[in-house]
Amino acid sequence: MSNILFIVTGASGGFGSAILRQINTLHGADAAIIACTRNQETVAELTKDFSSVVKLTSVDFSQREEIKERCVSMLQLFEADDSSFSEVVLVNNHASANDVKRLVAEYDDYQELDDYMFLNFTSFQILTAVFLKEFRGREGTAVSVINVSSLASIVGMPSLSIYCAGKGARMMLYKTLAGEYPDVNVLNYSPGPMLTAMTSNFSTDSVGPMVKDFFVDLAAKNSYVDPDESAKKMLDLLKENKYKPGDQVDFYDR
Repeated sequence: MSNILFIVTGASGGFGSAILRQINTLHGADAAIIACTRNQETVAELTKDFSSVVKLTSVDFSQREEIKERCVSMLQLFEADDSSFSEVVLVNNHASANDVKRLVAEYDDYQELDDYMFLNFTSFQILTAVFLKEFRGREGTAVSVINVSSLASIVGMPSLSIYCAGKGARMMLYKTLAGEYPDVNVLNYSPGPMLTAMTSNFSTDSVGPMVKDFFVDLAAKNSYVDPDESAKKMLDLLKENKYKPGDQVDFYDR
C-alpha cells in the first residue's frame, strides 16, 4: 500500500514528466501519483510500467467555471480506494509564458492580462487552498507544497514581464503561506533553465536581447539543465528538509 501521495500539475511537460519519473525511481510502490495533464495519452504511455500507482486526470486551469469543484474532484481521486497516506505533496507545476515578442507598454488589454493571471496565479492559489483544506489537519499526515518557480520570480527579464510578474506573485504567496501555516512544509524550487518548447521560443522570438542571447548561448554550449537531474534534486530537497520553509532554492544552489 502506498504511503505518500504526490499531486503533480503540468505532468506532461518536460519537467512534469521528469518529476513523475523521479517519483517512481525514488519511491516506487511506496508512492501514489495524481498526474494532472492535458495530454493523458502521453502520460499513460510514460507511466504504464511504473511501480508507483498513477491516476490521470485533466483540469483546464485556464477555465474559470467550477475551477474549485474540479480541483476538489482531482484531489479526491484516491478517496474511493479508502487510501490513507502518511505524507501528501502538491507539486504546483502548471504555467505558461507571455508573448516574448512584446514589451511592457504593449500589454494594455485587461482581458488578456486577466486570463493570463487566472491560469498562472489565480488557479494556482485556488488549487493550493483546496489542497490545504483537504489534507491539512488529517491526523498522521504530513503536508508539503512545492511551487515550481523560476529565476524570473526575482530577476526582471526584458520581454518576459508578465511571466516574471506571475512567477514573483506565486513565490511570495508561498513565502506568506509558510508564515501562516508552520505545520506545512513549503518549498519554492527553481529548476534551472531546461530545453523545452517554452525556452526554445525564448531563444528564437524574444525581443529582449539579454533573454535571447542567454538561451542561444545555453543551446550553443549544450548547457541546459537535465530535467531528471533537477527533478531528483527537488525531491531530495523535500526529503532532507534542510531549507527554511518558504525559501526559494535554485537548482544551482549547493
